[in-house]
Amino acid sequence: MSVETFRNKGKLKRGSRVTHDTVNRALSRVQKTYQKQQRLEATVALQSRKFETETDLLDYAFQANQGPSVTIRVNGVKLSKGKVRTLVPVYQEGADDEDLLNEGDRRIRDYYQRDGYFDVRVTHQKTESPNLTLIDYTVKLGERQKVDSVRITGNKYFGNDILDPRLGVVKANLFQRHGSYSQALVQADVNNITALYKSNGFNQVKVTPVVKDEPPAKPGSKDPGLYVTYQVDEGPQQKIGLYQLAGNKLISTDELKPLLNLQTGQPYSAAAIVGDRDTILTYYLKHGFSKASINIEQNPQSGDSEVMDITFDITEGNQTFVDQVLISGLHYTRRSTIDSHILLHPGDPLDQSALYDMQRQMYDLTLFNEVNAAVQNPAGDQERKNVLLQFTEAKRWDLSYGVGFQMQTGNPSNSCPNTNPPTSPTNCGPNGLTGASGLVQFDVSRINLRGSNKSITMRLLYGSLEQAETVLFTSPHVFNSPKWDFSLSGGYTNAQDITTFASSRLEGTVRFTQRPSLPNTLIYYFTYRRVKVDQNSVQLPPSEIPLASEPVRVGGPGFTWIRDTRRPSPLDAHFGNYISAQEFVTDNVFASEANFNRLDITNASYYGIGKKGFVLARQTRFGYERSFGENEYRYIPLPERLYAGGAQSLRGFPINSAGPRDSLTGFPVGGAGAFVNSSELRLPNPTLPYFGNAVGFVLFHDMGNVFNNSSDIWPSAIRIKQPHSWTCKILNEEAQSQVTRHSSTNDTGLCDFNDFSHALGLGLRYHTPIGPLRFDFSYNLNPPIFPVIITYGTLSNGQPIPPHVGQAQHFNFFFSIGQAF
Repeated sequence: MSVETFRNKGKLKRGSRVTHDTVNRALSRVQKTYQKQQRLEATVALQSRKFETETDLLDYAFQANQGPSVTIRVNGVKLSKGKVRTLVPVYQEGADDEDLLNEGDRRIRDYYQRDGYFDVRVTHQKTESPNLTLIDYTVKLGERQKVDSVRITGNKYFGNDILDPRLGVVKANLFQRHGSYSQALVQADVNNITALYKSNGFNQVKVTPVVKDEPPAKPGSKDPGLYVTYQVDEGPQQKIGLYQLAGNKLISTDELKPLLNLQTGQPYSAAAIVGDRDTILTYYLKHGFSKASINIEQNPQSGDSEVMDITFDITEGNQTFVDQVLISGLHYTRRSTIDSHILLHPGDPLDQSALYDMQRQMYDLTLFNEVNAAVQNPAGDQERKNVLLQFTEAKRWDLSYGVGFQMQTGNPSNSCPNTNPPTSPTNCGPNGLTGASGLVQFDVSRINLRGSNKSITMRLLYGSLEQAETVLFTSPHVFNSPKWDFSLSGGYTNAQDITTFASSRLEGTVRFTQRPSLPNTLIYYFTYRRVKVDQNSVQLPPSEIPLASEPVRVGGPGFTWIRDTRRPSPLDAHFGNYISAQEFVTDNVFASEANFNRLDITNASYYGIGKKGFVLARQTRFGYERSFGENEYRYIPLPERLYAGGAQSLRGFPINSAGPRDSLTGFPVGGAGAFVNSSELRLPNPTLPYFGNAVGFVLFHDMGNVFNNSSDIWPSAIRIKQPHSWTCKILNEEAQSQVTRHSSTNDTGLCDFNDFSHALGLGLRYHTPIGPLRFDFSYNLNPPIFPVIITYGTLSNGQPIPPHVGQAQHFNFFFSIGQAF
C-alpha cells in the first residue's frame, strides 16, 4: 500500500483537524481495507508522531505489514460465501488464530445440527506459506435425523410447564421438520435448568442430558429418531436463616434493609445474595463511599445444615465529596444548555452512578459526538475531588437521504383526466392499477441553534404519489422540564393517496408534547391548513367538481394521547398494547371555512402464545366525524374525510378505497364513520433452505368499512352482504342521482354500502436489521358492487368505456416494511 493510498484510506488529509480519535480511526479504516482484501493477518501500528511548530502540523509515522492472503474453503458441503463469512469468525475478528478457527468448527457444526444433521463432524486444517494462508474446513454430515422426543424426568419442585419454555432443543413439528438440536443447545438447556434450581436453593442439583438414536418412530419415516431426556437430580433445598448487616456506621441498617430482596425463610440463592450485595454497594457508591467493600459471610445454622445464615460485613471507608466540576470542549454550545443536566455540584457526595446518568443525559441532547465524565485522581485519598466533563461537539449541519418503495394493487394513477369522453387513451378506473410507487427523501438539519439544543430540519420528499416540502423547528425540554417538548412546523404537500383525486395542502402547526410517563405521550397542537383538490384530477360527475375542488381553510386545536407498551420493538411486537386517541376540532371561530370535529381511536394488543413463538395480534380502529354550524360550513372537504383500505388498514381493499362510492362514477369518496378490526396469527419462523429461519408467515382476517354516517357502523356489523345490491346494477343516471339520505360527506343514493367487508389473507415476513419486509396477500369475501355510469377511461381500442356494473376486486396484495400494526 502506497503512502498516498494509506492517507486516503485512513482519511489523513493534510491540514485536516486532529482529534484524540484521529489515529485510532485511521488504524481501524486501514485494517478494514486489508480485511476486505482477505489479508486477515495484516498489522498496522503507529511508530511515532512529531509536531512541527512552524507549520502547526502533526507528522505521523506508521508501520504496515499486509501479511499473506487468507483463503477459507469448506469441503463436503455447499455453503455460500456470505454464509461462510457469517459462520467463521475470522472475518469479524480480523485474525486467524486457533481459538477462532475452533469457534468456526462449532458454529458450522451447530448450523447443520439445527438442520437435522445431528451427527455432523467438522474439522479444519491450516496450511501456511509466505504469501498465502489456506484454511480448509471439512464437513461430514452423516445421516439426517429428527428430534422425536424431548423429556424432563426427576423434576418435582418445578413442573414441566415451567421448565419446558426454557428448553432450546425442540421436538420436530410443522414449522421445524427436523426439530431443533445441537450440542450447544443441549448445554444451554442444562445451564438454564441448573441456574433455575440454584436460584431457588437447590445448590447440589445435577442435570444430566441423555441423547439416544432410535429407529424411525413412525412407519414410513425416512429419518431416524433422536430422543433427548434431561434427568434432574434436585438434591436438598437450602433456605435462608439469619440475613443481617454488620459494620455499617455512617448509613443506618434501617436505611439499607429495604434495599434487600431476600429475607429469612426464603430459598437460598447465591445469585440473589450477590445481587443484594451489589445493591448495597451501589447505594454506598451513590453516597460518595468510593472505596466501600462488602464481604459475604455464609455459615450453616447449627443443627440444620440446610439453613444458611448470611451476614454482609460492610467496610464503609471514607466519604468523598465534589470539589469542582470542570468543563472543557464547549465551542458553540452555551453553558446554560447543559447546566440543568449537570447532576453533581460542589459539596455533593461524589455519586458514581450520577456520572453515568449525566453522560447519558448529555448524549440525549444530540449535540455531542462524545462525552467523557470522570473523577480527577480517582485512586487518591482526598476528601474532595474534581469532576471532569469533556465534550466533543457534533457537526452542526447534517445532510441525510433515503429511498422508499412499495408495491400494491389499487395504486392511484396521477394521469387520469376528468373529461368525458376522454381526450386521450387512458386506463383509469375506480379500482386503480397494480403497480409500484417510489419515494426519495432529503433532510438538511441544523442543530445547536444559538448554542442551545434547539434544531431546525428542512425536508424534501419526492415520490410518484406524494411530493412535500416541510420545515420543522424543535425545542426540547421547554418549561425547564425533560417531559415537555415544543415544535413548530410548516410546509406544502401534494399527494394522491386515493384513486378519486389529488390534493395539495399548505399547513402550519404549533405543537407541545408531554411525556408524563414512559409509555404515555400527550400531544397538544393548533393547526392551520389550506386544502385544495386538483380540479383536473377529480373523478366525480362534472356537476360536483366545482364544490369538491374549491380551496378550503381548516384550522383549530387538537389533542392526541398515545400509550405504547409494545415489546420487544414497535416494528415487531410480541407483547404489550398500543393505544392512540386523536381529537381535532375546526370551527369558524378560528377562521376556519369548515366546521367539524374528528375523533379517531386505535387500540392494538399482542399476545405471545406458548414457547414456540406464536403471536396473536389484533387492532381495532374507530373513526368518527361530525359537522356543525350553518349550511356553508357543514360540508366536509374530500381530503378531510375518513378513509380505510391499504397495507396498514383494511387489507381487503386497495389504499383508501373502502366505503361509500360516488353513485355515478364509482370512485371512493370517504365517509364520516370508520370501523376496522384486524386480527393476525403470527406463526413461528420455520427453517427453510437458503433463508434459514429469517422468513415467517402470518394468517390474518380484516373486517370493517367506511360509512357516510357514524351511526351506520353498528347496524352494519351484522351484515355480511351488501344490502339491496340489485339497486347498484341500475345503470340509469337519473335513478342513481336520487338522494335517499343526506350526509355531510356524500349524499346516499340508491346503492348502499353499509355492510362489513371481510378479508382473509396470508402474509410473509422476511426479517432484516431494519425491520421485517412484508408481503400480504388478501382475498375479500364480499367486495361491493357499484354503478359506473360516467366513465373517464378508454378501452384498448381507444373507445370510451361504456356504463357498466363495477366491483371491488377480490384479490389484493401489498409490499412494504414493518408489521401491519
